[in-house]
Amino acid sequence: MPFYHKLGKIPPKRHTQFRQENGELYQEQLFGTVGFDGMSSNLYHVHAPTRVTSIGDPVNMTPQVA
Repeated sequence: MPFYHKLGKIPPKRHTQFRQENGELYQEQLFGTVGFDGMSSNLYHVHAPTRVTSIGDPVNMTPQVA
């Protein structure tokens, strides 16, 4: 059985349009540690949490043999 904890300003229903005072939409993020199974949280952001702010030089991620 789920339980709910509210912190801050949230919409009355989940997964609906939730607008800021200036009319822009909040960005919704479903966060969980086991994918879509188990406990999760709906997070609402002013800015998209996946927004790319810059692209740096490539980094070699090849594993090194000891």
